[in-house]
Amino acid sequence: MTDTPEMRTVVTPSAIVTALLGFLSGGMALAYNPFLATSVIALVLSLITLRSAARVDHYLVQGLLRIFAIIGVMGGLGGIMVQLFPGLGVTPA
Repeated sequence: MTDTPEMRTVVTPSAIVTALLGFLSGGMALAYNPFLATSVIALVLSLITLRSAARVDHYLVQGLLRIFAIIGVMGGLGGIMVQLFPGLGVTPA
């Protein structure tokens, strides 16, 4: 049996902190990424943020959490791509 998660009218502080950490680590993974772990951490935190955004009832707060999570996912996946293919998109001068 699948149950829908209970809806909350107030976002929890852990959801806010997780969203900010996912967003910042996603940006750091894309901008300056010496380690693959930074990208993986950004990806995990952003996915946790998406799960917590689904439980919030307020549409504006839910939208903002989802935007932060998607930006973190894109940064984490971009950092992983840079680690896997370091010369991707770079042309010699």
